[in-house]
Amino acid sequence: SLHRFYRGKLTVLPKVPLYGFNWFSLWYTPGVSAVSTSIRDDNALSYELSGRGNLVAVVSDSTRVLGDGDCTPPGGLGVMEGKVFLMKYLGGVDGVPLCINSRNALGEPDADKIIDFVKMLEPSFGAVNLEDISQPNCFKVLDTLREECDIPVWHDDAQGTASVTLAGLTNALKVVGKEMKDVRVVLMGAGAANSTIARLILADGADPEKMVVFDTKGGLHKGRDDVKADKAFYRKWELC
Repeated sequence: SLHRFYRGKLTVLPKVPLYGFNWFSLWYTPGVSAVSTSIRDDNALSYELSGRGNLVAVVSDSTRVLGDGDCTPPGGLGVMEGKVFLMKYLGGVDGVPLCINSRNALGEPDADKIIDFVKMLEPSFGAVNLEDISQPNCFKVLDTLREECDIPVWHDDAQGTASVTLAGLTNALKVVGKEMKDVRVVLMGAGAANSTIARLILADGADPEKMVVFDTKGGLHKGRDDVKADKAFYRKWELC
């Protein structure tokens, strides 16, 4: 009822003063002409002369929204607005929820469309937070955009979850007085989150000989030809 009453969780407010109508000439035209030409000559100035440096695009195709699966692009707004809400209140960072229809002619989620969309919006944002994109598309989208974009691109369901999990494990090991290389690690599931968790834990010193990762068909190992054959799941095969 509160979501209906407020019609969502976000609004847009100016942060500059407006003392009278003549101030529009400073904030809009002709005042911003010098801003645009300055940025034209040096794109890096966009981080000083616009809000770009504190603005994140929260991009999702809404195909894996929390535990509810495919919620359709508009359905993802409930979570993406909440993500922007958290960024603002907990980090002071502005965000824009962008739930996109990236399906192809067959009605299937298309990773390349998401990649093209993010690359087109890159000039307006300081960073991109990918959210709730189903696997295996999430792997291709993240890895491609991290390589080809000049701004940070982050997949919250993968890197965000993995970072928090690694932090928790690191602190737990301090409590029990153990080293990362000495402990046994078991991961139930090998999706976007756990495959990235495994990679970060290994990078932090865990022994792969002491790690077991299960998916729906059993443990991951180099004999899993079913995983090897599916090129889209290359992150899972790396773990194998």
